[in-house]
Amino acid sequence: MIRSQPALLSEVLDRSYRGRRVFVTGHNGFVGSWLTSFLLRAGAEVTGYSLSPHLGGMADLLGLDRLCKAITDDIRNCDALSQAIQLHEPDIVFHLAAQPLVLPSFDDPVDTFSTNVMGTANLLEAIRHQPSVGSCVVITSDKCYATASRPHVESDPLGGDDPYSASKGAAEIVIHAYRHSFFRDSGPCVASARAGNIVGGGDWGAHRIVPDSIRAIQNGDSVRMRQPDAIRPWQHVIDAVIGYLRLGDVLLQNGREFAEGWNFGPLPDSFVSVEQLVGSLISQWRLLGGVARDPEVDLGSSIIERGYLTLSSAKAEERLGWSPILEFGPMMQWTAEWYFEAMTKQGADAITGTQIARILNEK
Repeated sequence: MIRSQPALLSEVLDRSYRGRRVFVTGHNGFVGSWLTSFLLRAGAEVTGYSLSPHLGGMADLLGLDRLCKAITDDIRNCDALSQAIQLHEPDIVFHLAAQPLVLPSFDDPVDTFSTNVMGTANLLEAIRHQPSVGSCVVITSDKCYATASRPHVESDPLGGDDPYSASKGAAEIVIHAYRHSFFRDSGPCVASARAGNIVGGGDWGAHRIVPDSIRAIQNGDSVRMRQPDAIRPWQHVIDAVIGYLRLGDVLLQNGREFAEGWNFGPLPDSFVSVEQLVGSLISQWRLLGGVARDPEVDLGSSIIERGYLTLSSAKAEERLGWSPILEFGPMMQWTAEWYFEAMTKQGADAITGTQIARILNEK
């Protein structure tokens, strides 16, 4: 089922985004493509700043670089980023550009730190000198927290036992330093958003369980699971994007009261194992008429990942009126549907629009 929200999302989009200049770093990524799609449908004037879209990725399939003002550059290029923000004078900034994967962080930790930490510093420094910016939402990760055996709350210690997690914890420290040093009484209202393991249609990244599963299905292979028993807080990309949009809205409307860190985690029924997630995806694929082999365990994996990682979203529920919309079953149904329709029937743009319309019509 689709769970109800206390406020209409369409009202939020009209109030804070229609006709506004919105700057999105990482707009060509998986989550950035969904966020940009929501903003464009809301009538926002979007400027995207990203690396070139991956051929065959969601941004490429949607033609996002033709639908918004697109700038192709690296978030580590401080001068280019500052010039772009100065030129386009955004009202709102969403920062999603990042090295988003755990496994590549072991292969090139310096690249991960330079992108995720210095890239964030570059963005905050750029908006510090741009008076048009009223609010900024920086998306980090649930992995910014030090290891714990219970759901994380926003006041938990930051940490990270691997390069990717450490880079996200460090990015949060950078955000905190800028907020308290430069944005305490003036300048943009800056908040960070920490989401769980995001899934949904349109993710084609390597080393992520859903796109790896879809590629295996396409090739007629078995899905190979690195850690089948690992529990993760899975959530649909649309739920995360709605959280980011609602956070940007309250930053514009109510200012510094909301300029802090926020968790956007899934419903309790979505705290499931990798094996359960893959099994549900395969079941949904078969229900749509597709063919998929049973999964297998990848015994050759040597990367140690957290066995337990979940978020508490109580603060976002109480103060933002946000809670996840899609329960685990519909989340996997929508995910399988997107890939099935994009690959075999109506195409990526149509199924993306259909799923966004469902949310807006419900809300």
